[in-house]
Amino acid sequence: MNRTALGAGAILALAAASLAVAQAPQKPGAADPSRVTAGTYKVDAAHTLVGWSVDHFGFNDYFGLFGNVTGTLAIDPANPSAAKLDVTIPINPTVASEGLREHLLRPGKDGKPADFFGAEPAPARFVSTSVQPAADGRSAYILGNLTLNGRTNPVAIQATFNGAGANPMSKAETIGFHGRAMIRRSDFGINAALPVVGDEVELDISAAFEKAAAGSTEPQPPAPAIQACRADRAQPWFGKAATPEVRRAVEQATGAKAARWLYPDSVVTMDYREDRLNVIMDKGTDIIRSARCG
Repeated sequence: MNRTALGAGAILALAAASLAVAQAPQKPGAADPSRVTAGTYKVDAAHTLVGWSVDHFGFNDYFGLFGNVTGTLAIDPANPSAAKLDVTIPINPTVASEGLREHLLRPGKDGKPADFFGAEPAPARFVSTSVQPAADGRSAYILGNLTLNGRTNPVAIQATFNGAGANPMSKAETIGFHGRAMIRRSDFGINAALPVVGDEVELDISAAFEKAAAGSTEPQPPAPAIQACRADRAQPWFGKAATPEVRRAVEQATGAKAARWLYPDSVVTMDYREDRLNVIMDKGTDIIRSARCG
């Protein structure tokens, strides 16, 4: 075989390889914010999950999943701080080991309150109150009120944009996010086995939203009112460092007569005061993550 034939064969092989790469399936979603169009999106309930984990006796973590999430996201990429999120998360069913699931949904004995959620728990609901976009254009703090177990408290979700594009199955414009948050179950009246089973519950959220057709979204019921304590007024400072100036501003905004600035492992008295603000910060950075009264 002469050199000309070898050269031609090599060119054909390279061309075939290039064609194969060009024809390889591409992911329909891409982390390109310019793909997001303004409008109202509905939760893709089949592909949205809320994971949770909590320390178990200091040995390991319990963890499980909530699914069947419903709700809406109204977003305009030209004004992301005006986005509105309203989602409802059923507590039952929950995906966990059989023993853990049974305990979570076990009714109280002899008419006493259940240890955790009980046999017929009401769904949880998160309604955003503000959005603080980051400079990277892909992440934000979503501040809002979470109602769980009949109580409402402010919560901050650290959200990251994953991708946008047309869903090849439904053909709908779809956007996806990953979120993380931390709540204290005692804030929601779930006190069983404290402190040997952890108070802090980490939430790991994977959410997909499909753009709704015009006029297809159902009106949502009014958002639950935040409890009388004004910890919700601390939300504008979530994600910021607790400098002396910030601390004064938070205490003034919330109207608290006393304030405790705490880390997740801080040891505190268990007495309850409606006029006292408890602010939870990251250890080492003093970044404010949550606030509650009590």
